[in-house]
Amino acid sequence: MFLEPYLLTGPLRIILLFVLILLIHRIVSTRISAQSALNFLVPTIALVMAAVLLGGFILILTGIFDIFVIISIIIGLAVLAFMNLNFKQPLKAQLRKIYTRSLLYITIKMEKGQRFLDRDNIIKPKHKHPEHGLSQYHRNWQLAIGLLLPVLTYISRSSLFQEDVYTLSSSWFSKLNFINGISANTWFFQTGEMMGDYLLINLYAKLTHITNAQALQSFGLLESALLSLIIYWLVFKISRKQAPGIFAGLSFALFYGFLPINIDLIAEHKSVFTALIIALPTMYFCIYPQSFSYSKKAKFYWLITLFSAILLLDLFVGVLLLLPYLLVLFIFKLKDNLKQITQVLLAYFFSLAFIGTIYGIAALLIKEDFGAFILSNFYSFDTYTYNPHLVAPFRDLMNYYQIAAVVFLLIAIYNYFKKSHKWLASLVFLSFINLMFGIYQLDTGLVDLDILNQVLCIFLPIFFGIILNVMVNLFSIFNFSPKVGIRLEVIIGSIVITVLTIFTFPSVATLNFKENKTENVVFKAYSKIQSQNLPYSYAVVNALPYFSFSRNSHYYYNYDYFNNTYIELDRRFNRYKNNLEYLQNNPDIILPETMYVFVYKDIQEANQAKKAIVEKQRNLTLERLELLKMKGRDVDVYYEDETLEVYQIENRERASNINELLF
Repeated sequence: MFLEPYLLTGPLRIILLFVLILLIHRIVSTRISAQSALNFLVPTIALVMAAVLLGGFILILTGIFDIFVIISIIIGLAVLAFMNLNFKQPLKAQLRKIYTRSLLYITIKMEKGQRFLDRDNIIKPKHKHPEHGLSQYHRNWQLAIGLLLPVLTYISRSSLFQEDVYTLSSSWFSKLNFINGISANTWFFQTGEMMGDYLLINLYAKLTHITNAQALQSFGLLESALLSLIIYWLVFKISRKQAPGIFAGLSFALFYGFLPINIDLIAEHKSVFTALIIALPTMYFCIYPQSFSYSKKAKFYWLITLFSAILLLDLFVGVLLLLPYLLVLFIFKLKDNLKQITQVLLAYFFSLAFIGTIYGIAALLIKEDFGAFILSNFYSFDTYTYNPHLVAPFRDLMNYYQIAAVVFLLIAIYNYFKKSHKWLASLVFLSFINLMFGIYQLDTGLVDLDILNQVLCIFLPIFFGIILNVMVNLFSIFNFSPKVGIRLEVIIGSIVITVLTIFTFPSVATLNFKENKTENVVFKAYSKIQSQNLPYSYAVVNALPYFSFSRNSHYYYNYDYFNNTYIELDRRFNRYKNNLEYLQNNPDIILPETMYVFVYKDIQEANQAKKAIVEKQRNLTLERLELLKMKGRDVDVYYEDETLEVYQIENRERASNINELLF
């Protein structure tokens, strides 16, 4: 299934778009970041996602969320970056200087017959930064891992898709409705949903020109692939070693036997995961704000943006996860870096007040129960924990994890007193992970364990990576040379990962994707229809659950309408379709330019009585299609598969298909 176009198209296009944006940024910027490889990429992803999310939220509040507006803003920002204006000085003189220099640049290039963009436009001076950046060795490793780890995670997740029970379920259609609603500026007070993740999915669909359904289906894979990369980067930054980072990233990608991942919901997009894509780099920045290559004032504003974006994505992560983490960090920073942690806490509470005020005002205006809505976001309504693939019951595993966490925390405390700066991040994360483990063990009901399990899916791999780093540090007493030490790490790590993967990877996984499941066929059919026709120039006849596919795309009719009403409307329409005056006075008889009728060959229904009704409905639909053919209507098979046929009824020639209209 991982080769299905509807799962590949979106991720590939968003990657190419991101590369294009980075290239444009490089061209228009006067200086570039001193950070390289993932040290540049991961913070950039977090900052861009946060800025886009907050900007999109503001556009929705003002009622102007639209792809044209978004592209205009991106172009405007690129122009401003290129102009490099100083708003503290008179703008007129600066604009005149830019105009003159641009004319001279164009004239010289034309006279010399040179390209307008060359090596000098790409090679730029770097910003000064207290960190010296990565060595060539670490840079090469990061580039290789940055390519391979997300791909491996993608293949790993998609190999379990045949176990998926989420796609086309009532919960899936509910989330599709949320994504469709974003286009209509629908945001506030959807029970248990902050809506930030649906804004990102909607924007992802718009920018990559795929359907909202395709975006929803592939976003879960995209966020998991991205999370594996961020987990690797975070553990690498904490440990300053490649092996722990690789082990952590691969643990998230492959170790289903040790993580509370529901493999039957593997395709489900999770707001917790999306929030942690931004939250994990932010948590590291809170420990080392100096890793931000910005001024003190800019860091404060960026932290506000990051915290606000996390709150818009998921309140569980934004409040019940970040606040305890910041309090743990405050304890370690209180003595030596009070100003630093105070700035971080101020940014967090300002973000909390900002988002809370907006939602509070909205609650007053539309008379919603603000408190009930907040509480609904701390509990799960459509997520459950079911992990039969684990090597042991998760409660037992948590006992082992808790013991290991306490032991390695004590070792980290000892190391911290020896080298505080080197072990600060490890100690902070181990303390916080111990706190999460303790809350899980107490099971007081204050925290939803189903959501906490989703959080642990991310933090357990981080925990594994930090443990490996502590163990590697313990072996340093043997005074191996650096080359021998690295070889031992690679050999031992490879053996452990291979053995654990072979013996614990779910046996139901398969890379045989020839099986035609109904959801695959439905996605293919809708993808073909929606990509080849103008919006609202056609209608689709399908079962009621598929109504969500039609929102903001085309007209929808159910089978009862088609079987009982359409024939009469067709008769009247074809009698008067050339009588413009009659059509203007009777618009109710006007048919869509094209109709697409879904007919399912294989009806999967356990209830025999219901199955008989559906079969009778299908047979009647086929009779109506045959009747239309006999009456001379243009009826053809548009899409055919082993389980599905889609018939096309063309009421007006060359009136819907985009290629036919253009050519």
